[in-house]
Amino acid sequence: MDADEWEERYAKAYESISSSISNVRGVFVAYNSNIDAIKHIHSGDIERLLKNLDIEKVQEKIYSYPRQIDTPYDFLARLLIAMRDGKAAEVPTYSTDIHEWLTDNFVFDSARMGGQAGIISNLLASMDMKRVIAYIPWLSREQANYFVESDNLVHPIVRDGKLELLHPTKAYNPEYKSKVNWIIEFPKDLKVNFGEEQFIVPRNNRLIISSRPPWIRIDISDEVYSHLTDFCGHVDGAILSGYQMIKEDYEDGTTYKDHVKNSVDLIESLKACNPDVRIHVEFTSIQNKTIRSAILNDIVKSHVHSLGLDTVEVANALNVLGHEELAYSVISKGENAIISLYEGAVRLLHGLKLERIHIHSLGYYICVASTDCPVTPEDHLECLLFSSCAAASRAIMGDIKHFDDIEFGLDVRISQKGMDEIEKLGTYLVRQGVCSMDEFRDGCIRTPHHDVLVNPTKVVEDPVGTVGIGDAISASAFVAMLSKM
Repeated sequence: MDADEWEERYAKAYESISSSISNVRGVFVAYNSNIDAIKHIHSGDIERLLKNLDIEKVQEKIYSYPRQIDTPYDFLARLLIAMRDGKAAEVPTYSTDIHEWLTDNFVFDSARMGGQAGIISNLLASMDMKRVIAYIPWLSREQANYFVESDNLVHPIVRDGKLELLHPTKAYNPEYKSKVNWIIEFPKDLKVNFGEEQFIVPRNNRLIISSRPPWIRIDISDEVYSHLTDFCGHVDGAILSGYQMIKEDYEDGTTYKDHVKNSVDLIESLKACNPDVRIHVEFTSIQNKTIRSAILNDIVKSHVHSLGLDTVEVANALNVLGHEELAYSVISKGENAIISLYEGAVRLLHGLKLERIHIHSLGYYICVASTDCPVTPEDHLECLLFSSCAAASRAIMGDIKHFDDIEFGLDVRISQKGMDEIEKLGTYLVRQGVCSMDEFRDGCIRTPHHDVLVNPTKVVEDPVGTVGIGDAISASAFVAMLSKM
């Protein structure tokens, strides 16, 4: 299809999902939510920070590539790496010292809802879902105020042995503290002077300094868990995220294995409440390979139906599952990167025993689905197109406040770069005998082992912000799929 034909498919997809979205009875969303302190980098900001630090020490940290942020030098090193490469990154910090240093030296521009579960809950509530049940283990009063005011958004709380589903502002724990992440947004074409070096930022992106205070637990309280059947019988899907905050060992003597077991128990209980429920895990950057492996092998594999990732996360997943060469090919951004991305998606689908895997990359999506996926390839493609509209709308407006806002995404142009990349994949699949070029250009490819959905996306050149766009892509595609089941 050419761009005009894709535009027609986009318009039809939006209308189709608009008419079917009310079929979804409810969605359960857990675990992570936080407050994002947003800082937009401007010309001269980096140079001003470097004046107060030893540049040689920063350079040493760049070479050592810190996996967590303990000092200002760690922070500057990871920020410069992210800006130089134009790649998004999320790095944990376990100390409040960094937050205090950033507050004194950077000063955030604004604050908003952060964390995948928080962002997704607000998005789905604004998309007029019949019911969105959010569960945040550390819901504080301040955090609760960042949830949208909507009657369809509730949080479970047990009082006097009785379950109540209330808006988060009425369900918080007054003793809990807030979790604050720093989101450092940097713009394309910004010139950065680093000592005697200079580089130009190649792409709009961000660095996230993820706060991991010791009281964070990826878990569901015993009280709420005991009442799960009271509110999950009419839930058609669950979106789980935040696993990147799991630690290997905890102060109370528990380990990551305990949290993995708790998560698997929750997933299996959700399935018991409704055998037709679909479970989606939103993956993210996870530095610790032990945790990354546990999430994929012990939580996702055989228990989860759907997995959402970006290109970097695909490479990380492939690496920890033993496909190092393929992972390197994906992350290298070379001529055949999209082919490696497709091959990686196929290996993850079958290796993790998934029903679908949805990969979002700049300019295109690749979704590989099992042949027994309960949605037709044609409907599945519509879901991807709808999610691209949602992502474009969020990029334009910064937020989606009503379902109709998604329609604004239709006015965004389809990425020509995405079209070109997809053409490379088409040529490869035709040569492999997987499909004809006509079949590929239709966006739906059936093979004996899986279905492949590929589409160019709508890319906003100057987005209001980049945080949450990946969440919008995965969540809107997933609920659109639920509406077609």
